[in-house]
Amino acid sequence: MAEIDEFAKRVAADFRQSQRFLKPPHNLQLSSRAVEDIVRTVFDASLISDEGRYPTVSLLSYLKTRSTQLHFSFRGSKPLTASEIAKLSHGLSASSHLCLLSDKGRLVIGGIHVTMLDEMRHFGYSSNRTANPLKLVIWGPGHIEVSTGGIALIYRAGGIFEETPLRAADLLQALARSVETELTGKTRGTIESLDHVFGDLIQEIGRLGHGGLLLVTKVPKKKEFFSWRKTHGSLLQKLLIKYWDDVATLTSSAGGLSKLLSTQSHPKLGKQFLTVSSDTTMLQNCVGAIATLAGMDGAIVMDHGCNVVAFNAIISKTAKRSRGARVVDEIGRKLSEKAIVGERGSRHQSALAYVKRVPNSFAFVISQDGGVSAFHNQGDGTVRYEGGLRIFS
Repeated sequence: MAEIDEFAKRVAADFRQSQRFLKPPHNLQLSSRAVEDIVRTVFDASLISDEGRYPTVSLLSYLKTRSTQLHFSFRGSKPLTASEIAKLSHGLSASSHLCLLSDKGRLVIGGIHVTMLDEMRHFGYSSNRTANPLKLVIWGPGHIEVSTGGIALIYRAGGIFEETPLRAADLLQALARSVETELTGKTRGTIESLDHVFGDLIQEIGRLGHGGLLLVTKVPKKKEFFSWRKTHGSLLQKLLIKYWDDVATLTSSAGGLSKLLSTQSHPKLGKQFLTVSSDTTMLQNCVGAIATLAGMDGAIVMDHGCNVVAFNAIISKTAKRSRGARVVDEIGRKLSEKAIVGERGSRHQSALAYVKRVPNSFAFVISQDGGVSAFHNQGDGTVRYEGGLRIFS
């Protein structure tokens, strides 16, 4: 069992490495000792209960010079203590974070910031999210996550785990390619942003707080499930096609992509920009509505055309007993079922059983702590597995 001091030292080493060639505002000018101290403080905060509520909160770090840009800047910074973090955490929504300000080599609490207030959605769905140089998340008592700009280090139940961003997952890109193949010819625009759409769907499921299971398969069949609530949910596909068509119209009217991005063309294209912005908002709302279906037990089932076929879907026992395809890692090495599901729960077992049996299917298991496991039956007798993925907000 690893001590929190060992975890803090690993975080400090990662932070020191990531900061080596950075300039302000991304270089926080913090010593390793200061980073170790904040990790211990956040861990201590995770153990403080207020009327039966333990904190769940994100903390992002900035130079003090950024303090005027905070959405809710405190009049006078707050001391960075475990009790102050725990107290303030109950006043934040999932879409906001506490801002830590680096001032002369030490961190203080400077205010509250809305994580993504304006993503310039009139330019389209995809968004570029810059990694924070020191981000800390409290998921629950004794369970914290720290990122220094990329890979996340997790401290949970006395263990140290390393996880990579979901958006960098090969299987998310593979899913996007499969859906693109299915939808080619249905739009006069360019098919894009599918990895962002599915990434946001998985992230929204994670935000529910109890996890979920997303299955995507070419032709979903009732026999693979003990029960399901069948639906004809074509809204996401229709909104995607409308979005791609409208982006094509906007780009053409602007005289090409390069001119579209120039400010000179904006006044003439206001209505079309508004249309794309409206399309994007509807897509976001649709993704959120689909994610909420994970609030019921069982899986959300989609086909490769982005249609929601069923929810509250329970994998059949027949599927669970099937031997099916063999499971391999990212370089083709065979993996045992025990190595994957091991001490994990029924969602992992069901996902693996389903994907082993059904060719060209995908499964994403979203844990309540933001961890994600991905499976893909490649149709050649193998199931590709990617574990240790992490949702980054």
